[in-house]
Amino acid sequence: MDAPGYDFGQARFDLEVAEDRTLLSFVLSQALYGEATGVFCGRSLYAARSLEAARFYVRQAHQELNHLQLFAEIFQTLELRPEPAHWVIRALSSHNNYYPLKVLMEHALGEGMVLDIFRDVLLQTLPEEDPRCVGIRKKLRVICKDEIEHVAWGEKETRPVLQENPRLRQPFYGVLLIQQWFVKRLLAHLVRLAPDHPVLGQASAFAEHVMQRMHRQGRDLGFVPARQPGRMGRILATTRGLWLLLRSQLSRSRSHLDRHYLEELGFR
Repeated sequence: MDAPGYDFGQARFDLEVAEDRTLLSFVLSQALYGEATGVFCGRSLYAARSLEAARFYVRQAHQELNHLQLFAEIFQTLELRPEPAHWVIRALSSHNNYYPLKVLMEHALGEGMVLDIFRDVLLQTLPEEDPRCVGIRKKLRVICKDEIEHVAWGEKETRPVLQENPRLRQPFYGVLLIQQWFVKRLLAHLVRLAPDHPVLGQASAFAEHVMQRMHRQGRDLGFVPARQPGRMGRILATTRGLWLLLRSQLSRSRSHLDRHYLEELGFR
């Protein structure tokens, strides 16, 4: 996931146009909220399954705090003021206490979509001739580099989870479908703000690109069927995905490191 996947061509935002500044403020505000809630990954330390996982979450928490500051600096550079997060972003960013769902939903799928937005949208559509965007692009590249690491971690952790519990494949597929439904709602809101904008005019094509990439990612991880299920199959998967999401909000995290830290340190 180290190269842009969707080409916006010559479509750009114009930072001198009030409508474009409003649109960018909305997009950046969602990113700012996502990075703020990303710091909650520190809670995952309690459920970390290994010392490697614990080290990752310590590093990620530091990176998310850095991202939060970088986005604040982007707002200041563009002289924009953040606005409240959209309900879709609040829903997708909600913390859960079920570790298998966390690594899939928050890291592999969630941060994969975040990377799509940062790399494919923001890096491509900011005006190259605006001198302010030189520094902004440098900040975004730093953030994208970290997001690639986070997605890779989610994929790495999801594979053994599915090997240990193959019954999670169908509800995981349902979670993917639910996340895609949320993304479509958010894009629909954006398009309504400026349906004739050169960037947002490609929202449907970009959304389709993201959906296809997510399905490929899910097939690689082993929970998306090779052939798309029929309507009833998708309904069943979505229902089981919703149940898993509910379970994640009601479940309690369980510690692991205290049970096998000696083996992890090489004493047994």
